[in-house]
Amino acid sequence: MLKVQKKYSFFLLFVVFFFLFSFTKVQAIEYTTDNSSMHDLDALSNYDYVLNRYHIDMIVHENNVLEITEDIGAYFFMDKHGIFRKIPMKNKITRLDGSTSRNRVKISDIQVNDSYSVSNENGYKVIKIGNESETVTGQKNYTIHYLYNLGKDPLKDADELYFNLIGNEWDTSISNITFTITMPKEFDESNLGFSSRKMGSTDSSEVSYEVNGNTITGSFEGTLNPEESLTVRLELPEGYFVGASNNLDFMMIVSFILPIVFLLIGILIWRKFGKDDQVVETVEFYPPKGFNSLEVGFLYKGKADTEDVTSLLIYLANQGYIKISECEEKNLFSKSKSFKITKLKEYDGNNLNEKLFLNGLFQKRPSLSSFFESSEKTDQEGKNEVTASDLYNNFYITTRKILSNMNCKENKNKIFEKKASSKKIFIILMIISIFCLITIPPVLNYGDSMILIFALLFPGIGFTLMFSMLLGPKQTIYVNGVPTKSSIGTKMFGLVFGALFGGMPWAMLVLPALLEDNLYFIIYIIGILCIIGLMICLKFLPKRTPYGNEMLGKLKGFKNFLEAVEKDKLETLVMQNPTYFYDILPYTYVLGVSDKWMKKFEAISLQAPTWYDSPNGFTVATFGVFMNHTMSSAFRTMSSSPSSSSGGSSGGGFSGGGSGGGGGGSW
Repeated sequence: MLKVQKKYSFFLLFVVFFFLFSFTKVQAIEYTTDNSSMHDLDALSNYDYVLNRYHIDMIVHENNVLEITEDIGAYFFMDKHGIFRKIPMKNKITRLDGSTSRNRVKISDIQVNDSYSVSNENGYKVIKIGNESETVTGQKNYTIHYLYNLGKDPLKDADELYFNLIGNEWDTSISNITFTITMPKEFDESNLGFSSRKMGSTDSSEVSYEVNGNTITGSFEGTLNPEESLTVRLELPEGYFVGASNNLDFMMIVSFILPIVFLLIGILIWRKFGKDDQVVETVEFYPPKGFNSLEVGFLYKGKADTEDVTSLLIYLANQGYIKISECEEKNLFSKSKSFKITKLKEYDGNNLNEKLFLNGLFQKRPSLSSFFESSEKTDQEGKNEVTASDLYNNFYITTRKILSNMNCKENKNKIFEKKASSKKIFIILMIISIFCLITIPPVLNYGDSMILIFALLFPGIGFTLMFSMLLGPKQTIYVNGVPTKSSIGTKMFGLVFGALFGGMPWAMLVLPALLEDNLYFIIYIIGILCIIGLMICLKFLPKRTPYGNEMLGKLKGFKNFLEAVEKDKLETLVMQNPTYFYDILPYTYVLGVSDKWMKKFEAISLQAPTWYDSPNGFTVATFGVFMNHTMSSAFRTMSSSPSSSSGGSSGGGFSGGGSGGGGGGSW
């Protein structure tokens, strides 16, 4: 009987312990999951603790200071003192287009709802929360508040909010993630994007958000594993962030003298670093030897663009690597003419950008991992044929990488004086300073201080766009699907948009204040004239090196020849080199003379190139129509990228690529 009682006693104890163990696990599950998903017990057993709630409330101030409050719920499976939070004090920012920048951050006003200590360790501000004499198990909630001063925005032509809401240095899983971001003023929602998971990922499928006025609210629908992050990127117009510490108490005499002084400095900088030597044009029948069409476009314009990258399609076809065929693509209700590109052989040259271009055409699926891969690594599992639809919203990563390589500082320093290029930012700062000097005092003295930001922002953006389009290079527009260079249409658009976006707010917010005092009006006119003068100096500032000047002379001579050459000379060149027309063709696109070049050969007998396939008979005229359509279609598809949506997109950034974030752990 006693033995039976002992057996029942052991059995009862076993049941009790099993119940308590199960209850603890179930309770842990409830704390560490949301309503839609559940950790399994094996996964939970890998961690000493998990974060079962993480809410980020971020207020973005106009001076690029982020006021951040993090509400963190932690569940400890064993005795711990608490958690620690590592916040980076310096960041390397990497964008999807390959550009990078660095910043140093000031962290202040740290507040925590529990005992804590703060220290600096290896570039991090470490907040250690908890008491060394106490331990905690089960659920514990923490609130961390701090100011994250990013300082001056690093981009030259735009501002950005590029921030890791959750960094990739946490050592446990994180669930129930929500966020609220409050911007200081309006922004373009189409430039907003999110990315998540491993470093370098552009996946936004698990992020949902909505924008209400200047506030962004959203959540991450899954669970982040250790070393995974959640990142937001919002591209903003230049001048969106304005330093709050600027002294607005300027004297009228200073507002009068400084713009003139700045203009004189700008002229001196241009005369010393920007005045080009005389370009000597030489008669050239061929482009400079050893340069592909992309490189010729860079040498001629000083900066490669998407059209130059697209020209490699014909260049590499002419080199025997690919074949271009006419085809039809079926849409839902119709058919449309398109092109098909077929790989003929693997790349065996030594040009990095040509190799990237071919690999990008035929890789199975472009991904950010290929963006970071070594150039020596080829995609052996790629396709052998692609169409325009295959490249749409896919090839843009390759295009951006090639442009980043081509427009790198090392290449620019070969054709432009290094000292001249470094002076650009100085002139831009002088332009911004003049605009503030001539706008802020009259608006503060005779207007409403509440409208100051609008008086600066709208006219600043509108007038900058207007002047840059009037003084800048010709823009590419499309006529019947064919890229053409237009001057009048683009300039008219700049004038109209500048008048509407900049001129009307200026007339309502700034002009009434200027009319209150004639001296302010005179100072403003002088300041605007000085700004125009500085912008002209800026346009002509980059002085070419002797090498850059020599190459420009050769290319201008080559372009003049292509435009003016007579039929007899062309026939002679074709007799000497039967493929002369096709050898020159890719270069005509980057020099903007492709239409003229093709028309000159309509009366000259040519054989179809080996890399061109068409079901129709060959003539130069029909070939020209097809190539123009192909190049315009290729330009659109190779530069197209996924647009933002309510589901989120990378927004030009990727997971873990922004400032902030960091991580933490338990102790």
